[in-house]
Amino acid sequence: MQKNVVRKTIALLFFLTVSVNAQTDVGTWAVYKNQLSLSESVRFDTQYQHRSFNLDLAQDQHLITVGLSTSLRSGLFLGAGYRRLETNTFLENGMYQKAAIGAAFGNLKINNSFMLEERRIDDDFQMRYRFGTTASYPLNPKITLSIGNEVFLANAQGSFNQNRFTAQITQEIGKNMRLHTGVMHWQFSNIKRWVLLCTFTHSLRI
Repeated sequence: MQKNVVRKTIALLFFLTVSVNAQTDVGTWAVYKNQLSLSESVRFDTQYQHRSFNLDLAQDQHLITVGLSTSLRSGLFLGAGYRRLETNTFLENGMYQKAAIGAAFGNLKINNSFMLEERRIDDDFQMRYRFGTTASYPLNPKITLSIGNEVFLANAQGSFNQNRFTAQITQEIGKNMRLHTGVMHWQFSNIKRWVLLCTFTHSLRI
């Protein structure tokens, strides 16, 4: 029964990627995340994203983030760090601060997050505010389905920046290793994109 649910969920995710109109771009994001635990409550986080669109290498984007996060109590996390996004047309970098709080309702877990970004895009400076909510539910001990949405607001060019709706399946593939696959609907004020997501997460402890 659970295997059938997984197959149907995967089929639905891929169906969503092809059910788009001619004006919609389709891309892929390959992501590597490393989570290094420095203590019981402090973690060093690194991430690399390779974003590709329409098999056009000239449009590829590279995002690197590094930072520290800490757990203040059960379900409450704070973090801060640096992020750098590089493309062939612009360079963005700056600091970020984030907070997340989670709650559980039986097997259903809800995570709410807020992220503040100080962005320097070439010679321009902007502030961006990100509000996200993710619901996750285990299909079996090793596979979890998650649905999330994140709204981005900025203090430049109008308040709305973008919206990301994601549907993903996370699978435990080894000790301290997880593979996340799914799709994202990425919407701006003047464009909509579907993105195939593939993220590998590796957790280590000193």
